Amino acid sequence: MSSGFAENSVDPPAAKKRKLPSTASSSSTSSEQMAKNNGSTSLDSAPESSTSATHQSGDIDEGLYSRQLYVLGHDAMRRMAKSDVLISGLGGLGVEIAKNVILGGVKSVTLHDDKVCTLSDLSSQFYLTEETVGANRAEACCQNLSELNSYVPTKSYTGSLTEDFLKQFHCVVLTDATLSEQERISDITHTNNIALIIGESRGLFAKIFCDFGESFVVYDKDGANPVSAMIASVSNDKEGIVTCLDETRHGLEDGDHVTFSEVQGMTGLNQCEPRKITVLGPYTFSIGDTSTLKPYVRGGIATQVKMPQTIKFKSFKNTQQGPLEDVVHFDYGKFDHPRHMHVAFKALHEFITQTGRLPTPWGEDDAKMFTELAKQQGEDDLNEELLATFAKVSYS
Repeated sequence: MSSGFAENSVDPPAAKKRKLPSTASSSSTSSEQMAKNNGSTSLDSAPESSTSATHQSGDIDEGLYSRQLYVLGHDAMRRMAKSDVLISGLGGLGVEIAKNVILGGVKSVTLHDDKVCTLSDLSSQFYLTEETVGANRAEACCQNLSELNSYVPTKSYTGSLTEDFLKQFHCVVLTDATLSEQERISDITHTNNIALIIGESRGLFAKIFCDFGESFVVYDKDGANPVSAMIASVSNDKEGIVTCLDETRHGLEDGDHVTFSEVQGMTGLNQCEPRKITVLGPYTFSIGDTSTLKPYVRGGIATQVKMPQTIKFKSFKNTQQGPLEDVVHFDYGKFDHPRHMHVAFKALHEFITQTGRLPTPWGEDDAKMFTELAKQQGEDDLNEELLATFAKVSYS
């Protein structure tokens, strides 16, 4: 099988098209080239502009993306519409991610896989059938995925993930790569400020790793609506104290920023630059120096302002060294499980390296071997029963 691109994008219906760039000539040239090759272009023969021939710019189709626009807003949607995404590994997890990303409305999606479809893939990959067994998984499902959203050019690629190839993407998603491949690609993406997401799903267990670079800006840390509170008083002091009405808890946290409106007397607070607060109690917080302002008379509303925050992410290789850190807990009833799962996934990759296969479903011998490999990862007090269960169901 020759490696290369196969593009399966469909032009949007005329009534729904966004405004296209003025360089329409490159688009028509690409369309003619695809027509001559029955809708596909090879990596060697396709001009560089062909990968962006159908990229959209300008207005967003509010009819198609109405629910997303309500949740994310126009700014986030525009940023998504500028993102070229690579998804590597088109098994059950990979195809689900690809479906959601394409429906989400990114700039383009490239599907990568170097594995062929097997009978076991049919249990989780909903676009593969008995007729596609033996075919490359990315090529087999590319057409179906491309038809989900005509605004998103979708291609398949079966070649190697070289550094030059990876540099053309804004985000890389790995779902079925070896541990050494994950570390290699992580070095490339981290160095070149390319977002990297690594996901694995093994039976009832799963993990996700995110690396969005050294200076990733978060504009809204929690997605909640900004809180507001009615003001009862504001002191004139070097450390002005805001007191809210007794029946109104302010709901703010240390480090939050607020601005004010409808304040009478101390009018210098109205529409002021966001002030950082220190929470003193459920009804009080301090806002810094107010001694130079006029005395407070009455009224006013304090409203939270979401401030951009810069987050520094570690590379994947760094997270594999030493104990697990910076984990996101989501089940506080199993607070110790993330540490065990971190070890389990490392042991699984080692098991595959040594045996060339996944553990046998519910096989006791493989479960014992897997548990011993987990013990070699340098962690103490491991839950051996949990690790054995992981090994027994990791094939599915």
